[in-house]
Amino acid sequence: MLDSLFARSPVKSVAIDAVVIRANGYRENLRRIASWDKSFLKRFGYRFKRSRSGALFVATDPIIGVISILGPAFLATFMVNGGEAIVTNRILAGGTEPKNIGWGTGAGTTARSDTTLFTEKLVDLATSAGTDHTVGTSSRTTVTNANDNYQVTGTRTATGAGTVTNAGLFDAASGGNLFMKGDFTGIGLSSGDSIAFTCGVQFTN
Repeated sequence: MLDSLFARSPVKSVAIDAVVIRANGYRENLRRIASWDKSFLKRFGYRFKRSRSGALFVATDPIIGVISILGPAFLATFMVNGGEAIVTNRILAGGTEPKNIGWGTGAGTTARSDTTLFTEKLVDLATSAGTDHTVGTSSRTTVTNANDNYQVTGTRTATGAGTVTNAGLFDAASGGNLFMKGDFTGIGLSSGDSIAFTCGVQFTN
């Protein structure tokens, strides 16, 4: 938990947005499902807003409610340590771009030292663990300064039922090195349901 509060980061913010597309075509825009910002106040504001909406955090006990609101200090969405190595390697014209989306079904809190997802699964969420990543579309977007945000969008469709609890970007279509990762409240999927992900890493100066 303290990792997200005190550790230094070479990035300004990391975020995962999601739209669930059901097999019947119904769309559920979950918006931002995971977020971390270098600014504690922004982390606090994000968690407070989500707490009030009831979208992610429900508390019946007053003490738990306070902890829930204070929780932005412990939001776990990071460009992991391995992501820094990917960036420096790319500057030297080495390696491959981390635009491959994977998901997992396990429980856990993301740490910067993570190299894998929590119980990574294939698109068939009902099968054993695997690493069949979905190749996304990458771009540079502007959040604060011109082209300061690396963004990957992609849609991953389940061929078996399960609950997705975390997701991340890798530098290979299968296996490879983890670049960024976030965990979130579980999203239940049936076969044929999809999640359209938008993953962003904004660099600081």
